[in-house]
Amino acid sequence: MLGIIRVITLQENSAIQLHGALIERRYGLPVISRCIPDQPQGVYDAQTEAESIPKIITLAQELEQQGCTAIGISCAADPALTEARAVVNVPVLGAGSCAAHMAMAYSNRVGVLTILEEVPPHIRSILGDAYIGMDRPDGVTTTLDLGTPAGRAGAMAGAARLVERGAEVLVLACTGFATIGLASELEERLGIRAFDPILCLGAAAAASASGAGASAAGDMRRS
Repeated sequence: MLGIIRVITLQENSAIQLHGALIERRYGLPVISRCIPDQPQGVYDAQTEAESIPKIITLAQELEQQGCTAIGISCAADPALTEARAVVNVPVLGAGSCAAHMAMAYSNRVGVLTILEEVPPHIRSILGDAYIGMDRPDGVTTTLDLGTPAGRAGAMAGAARLVERGAEVLVLACTGFATIGLASELEERLGIRAFDPILCLGAAAAASASGAGASAAGDMRRS
């Protein structure tokens, strides 16, 4: 069973379960989803990331105790990834790291679409020389902004700018892009492969569970 840690405080059960449901439908994995407390706008800067770290660690321990055989951090910045791995005995996967690894398997010219002012460090480290640059949707500062028509339009425009700069594939470095189903729209409208961080996390978890991708999963755990 995969435990998903949502790094935003949500009230509606359907919203809490959304990312896990995407993984369940695509890969057939049973998923438990839990939210960190007291962060209604999620993780979107250094301060909110620092606030999230002890909460993520606590949830990782609780999910392991509940029988989860892998844990996924549903945030492309991969907050507390290293810290969580140090306190549990099951694989811990970061959505951003998984998307970056998958992108590297497809191209050596990778653009990153993010809502942050800088590319998350784990993603930037994995991409290395394949990184061609980042873009950020105008007017978007938190994951909630992506749910508005303006936020979605801004994301499409940012992706188009990355294509113009020579990106052959895109890493969607915010799990809010998964919430709004942006990857498929980008692929249809721009003709470019876009890596959804939640679906990439699900692919890594499925490979780990089946044993078919043990080597790749091990690489992700060490990154």
